[in-house]
Amino acid sequence: MTVPAIRLTAHGDLVSTVGALLGYHPANSLVLLAFGTGISQIGPVIRADLPPAREVEVHTARMLAMVPPEYQDHAILVTVSTLPREDAARDASLVLTAAGVRVTASVHTAGTRPGDRWSCLDPGCAESGTVPAPPAELAARLAWHGRPTLDSREALDQALAPGDPETLARRAHLLAADACPEVPGVGQVVDDYLAHRVLDDDRVLALVAAMADQRGVVEQLRERSSDLRAVLEALVPATPAPWSAHPAAYLALAALLHGDGAHAVAAATRATRADPTSLLAQLVSAVAGRSPSPDTVRRLLTRF
Repeated sequence: MTVPAIRLTAHGDLVSTVGALLGYHPANSLVLLAFGTGISQIGPVIRADLPPAREVEVHTARMLAMVPPEYQDHAILVTVSTLPREDAARDASLVLTAAGVRVTASVHTAGTRPGDRWSCLDPGCAESGTVPAPPAELAARLAWHGRPTLDSREALDQALAPGDPETLARRAHLLAADACPEVPGVGQVVDDYLAHRVLDDDRVLALVAAMADQRGVVEQLRERSSDLRAVLEALVPATPAPWSAHPAAYLALAALLHGDGAHAVAAATRATRADPTSLLAQLVSAVAGRSPSPDTVRRLLTRF
């Protein structure tokens, strides 16, 4: 998904976008928003559990390793916790500065929902306030792409949980009977879903059949990962096991390409639960567990 051009004029405006960009409202987190040279558009948004004081430097280095080199010019740090963690922001800033990444803003906030309290941690800055609603342009774009901001990280698992049992049972019968008359191209079924945003039985069967074309899926991951991710986020809960394993595994890869480790782990877990014997699910689960950078995942895709 391309983030629309939005103007952020205050620290509170910045905090208001974090939940939307991550896809959920984080708690007890260290968030890094990366930018490239001469680029005002937000690049990768990386989140980690807020580490103990002695481990901030190690965790920050791992987060930076997930950012592609072209987005390592400058960054913004956000600490999210009910108690102030100036130490986390300070130590994380030192790591980034030592690596040649300028920290242009640092903010602490109790949360990322409207009304939560935030405070500026920049040297000499005493600004504070409440988090406003996210920019209307961003909210509209997320709604169009079917990407609501979930209430918590735990809600990621719930969003990928199997849907209506009766519907899934009917689709399992159709899939077992190989009821899809022909195998469409991956790009074709992706375009069809994006045009209608509805998953009926026929579209689920067509998408599942298309997912068998590993080369075609990998091509879509390389060229239009955001579009494919939107399709897979809808397809995974709408597909019965074990047929949901491959869509969930590909969803994990799409999330990793966006530097979204939390979504990747949730999708990989869903894949292995759907089919513990799937080699693809096992491989992707192992990859997601290592929190690779998007560049590493892109190189991995060349081996498929």
